This record gives sequence, structure tokens and C-alpha cells, in this order.
Amino acid sequence: MPRIFALLLPLIVVVACDGPEAAERATFFFPDGDPEAGRTAFAQMQCYACHGVIGDDFPEPHATPPLPAPLGPDLAARSRGQVAEAVIAPYHRIPDDLEAVHRGEVPQMGDYSEAMTVRQLIDIVSYLETLGRR
Repeated sequence: MPRIFALLLPLIVVVACDGPEAAERATFFFPDGDPEAGRTAFAQMQCYACHGVIGDDFPEPHATPPLPAPLGPDLAARSRGQVAEAVIAPYHRIPDDLEAVHRGEVPQMGDYSEAMTVRQLIDIVSYLETLGRR
């Protein structure tokens, strides 16, 4: 046991001293995707039915109740991992919105785990990333 601790101690010290930035770098790598293919997948899955998109010509969303904010430049503040997480588990990190879902003020996003490929997720995240730059 002491030998394992001796081997891990330098790693623990480096990570601890490096702060939150080290934790962010320790997350998985999210590859570049094809924004055009992502826009196509977004359209095919009719994401626009619930999500308004700033800077694109999708039809107006018709979710009832409507979602509180359209997708757009505010995505620039989010990492690819955060955007992907918002697609995979939309209310994982946003407890206020989860409460709004429970109250029926915001519709709950469906489970796309069997409807979306990993490639489509990567491409949709790349497409959404372009919205943050507009």
C-alpha cells in the first residue's frame, strides 16, 4: 500500500496544485465535428420544434410551454462538453430549470440516446458552437 501511495503522490500534488483548470483538462476529449452536417441533423430531428435558433432560418418553435431562451450567442460561454451534456442530460447541471420542468413551465427534452448517433451528436455540437460565434 505505501508503494502505491508513493507512486500516486506526485500526480495528486500536481493535480491539486493546478486547480480547477486541471479538472477541466482531465475531462474527455470532444472532437471537432461538421457544422453543416450538424445543422442537417438538427433539422432532421426537428430540434427547432422546441428550440428557437438565433441567426438561422428554422421555423418558429411551437413547444408548449415555450422554452425560455433560444439557442444563440450565449452558447459561446459554454465548452463543447457542456453543450454535449446539455443535449445528453439537459437538466443535469441546471437545477432551477429542472424545477421549472417539474412545475410544467418548461417542456422536458426527450431521450435521444437511441435516435441520435455519436457522429450526429458531435456534428450538432459543432453546429451549435457556430451559433455562439454569430
